[in-house]
Amino acid sequence: MARIEFDISAQRLGDAIEAYSKATGLDILIDGEHAQRSSGAVRGALTAMEALEAMLAGTGLEARYANAGSVVIRASRAPGVAARAAQGEAPAVEESGFSAGEAAHRIYAAQVQQALRGGLCESAQTRPGGYRLALQLSLDAQGVVERFRLLSTTGEASRDAAVQRKVRGLAVGAPPPPSLPQPLVILLLPEGPGAESDCGDAAWRTTARTP
Repeated sequence: MARIEFDISAQRLGDAIEAYSKATGLDILIDGEHAQRSSGAVRGALTAMEALEAMLAGTGLEARYANAGSVVIRASRAPGVAARAAQGEAPAVEESGFSAGEAAHRIYAAQVQQALRGGLCESAQTRPGGYRLALQLSLDAQGVVERFRLLSTTGEASRDAAVQRKVRGLAVGAPPPPSLPQPLVILLLPEGPGAESDCGDAAWRTTARTP
């Protein structure tokens, strides 16, 4: 298991995560509110998992892999829970944050993906494929987006605004299962440097968590 030499002082979590991301090569997605918390110090030769656990210790946050190279930081479901996998230890792709067997949830998550992709494909500015998007959203009983926020920028302020216009009031076309964990966290990955999607098969990964 690879060890990395870390020297990250205790500081604002958002700044600490930026340093961690540079050291590990992992993309870290964190809510702006959570980023204001104070991190633990990370020093010495540690694995990516050990370093992340040290950084999040005492913050009430945990890390969940969206895929092999991207991590979502969120409120812990249980005290003291942090990342349980590091590069090479996690499954290559975590397709969803739902528990095994929750077929209805998985099917509905796919419907949300399709509705979101359809909306983004309507404009050249928001067409998926050439940018990263991390989005948190909640749906009402009719399957319409009632609350949402970007968890990270797409890289352009004008595109961020255009994406928000597309998401606001987006209708999935069917009501969500009553037991669906919300909000949903949707991660849209770029297809490659400078890639432009034809709005066919964009690279989607979806996780879900309870508030």
